[in-house]
Amino acid sequence: MLGGDKKSAASGVHKAPSERSSPLDPLLSSPRPSSLVLCAVLATLMLAASLTVYFLSVHTLFGQEFDEVVWEGFYPLFSKKAPYLVFLPNLFTTEGFIISLICIMGLAGFVWAMARKKFGLALQMFCFAVVAGVSSTLWKHLTPRPDLLSRTRVLNTSPSGHSTAMLIACLLLLMGCAPSSRAWIAVLDWVLASILGISLVIERWHRPSDVVTAFFFVTSISLYSLIFTRKSRMDEAGKRRSRPWLQVLCTLMIVLSIFGLAWGFYLVFQVSPGVQFNAMWIQKPACLASSLLISSSAMLGIGLFGMMHQLTSSPLSPVGLIGPPPRPRSQRRKKKEEEKESEQRIKIG
Repeated sequence: MLGGDKKSAASGVHKAPSERSSPLDPLLSSPRPSSLVLCAVLATLMLAASLTVYFLSVHTLFGQEFDEVVWEGFYPLFSKKAPYLVFLPNLFTTEGFIISLICIMGLAGFVWAMARKKFGLALQMFCFAVVAGVSSTLWKHLTPRPDLLSRTRVLNTSPSGHSTAMLIACLLLLMGCAPSSRAWIAVLDWVLASILGISLVIERWHRPSDVVTAFFFVTSISLYSLIFTRKSRMDEAGKRRSRPWLQVLCTLMIVLSIFGLAWGFYLVFQVSPGVQFNAMWIQKPACLASSLLISSSAMLGIGLFGMMHQLTSSPLSPVGLIGPPPRPRSQRRKKKEEEKESEQRIKIG
């Protein structure tokens, strides 16, 4: 008997393959190796992007000048062009509201995972949150930020702590939610992360590069955490689906975010001649470029994580889709059913 021992073979009972060890389908207990390799590659690329944005914005004169232009001109421009939306940056830069929102989203992800009895997933989520939060804080406080404009040294504000915490909470919610809810949770995460990131720049809490660096960095840590997806952290066999809505949505988010990032960096290139002179004509395209880069980096991070989380937690295969084969009837139950059938035949006869 496959998956049984001598005792079960003697009794005629067949042991169905479990999620922990399946001789029929290894995808019940671990993702595909290609998915894990793709997670590592994408995580490394996102980490490289985060370091590149950090270096170009913090350690180059042009980067600091561009941040300064957006820092000084975003709020006056935003309040003039969209006065009916000024309440949003005011709300999302209220300390109590931000902390409450981040805690609610993060705890909701943990509660959702525990309600699904995914205790291994909850542990994976906890490790991801701790590693991302601690490493971002150490990066922010242990690295110097030279002020090339006034030739003095100031405190480093990159990566943004609020942006880091917000994206961590968003990905925790996406990680712990039920598979059927991942599509609309991804959209909700992107909207909240984008509004928070842009609000921090409008209200002069952070420079645009601080937010983009934070989003790229948290995305890289989250993709690295998916490499350790195993067994109970995966979706249950028999309940796995292809999730076409999620596949289409994540693909669309990745494509649109790439175009948004390309557009944003193109605008930065276009305004570069006037940055060093602090020309008035560059404020509007510079603020537009910052908004595009912030929202696109959040969209790219959530789209990549949603795609790879689906690939690692729910790899599709015949056994994974159908579930383990049903256990055959025992000899005792078989005899009882045969006796009932014989009694019915006697009564009919």
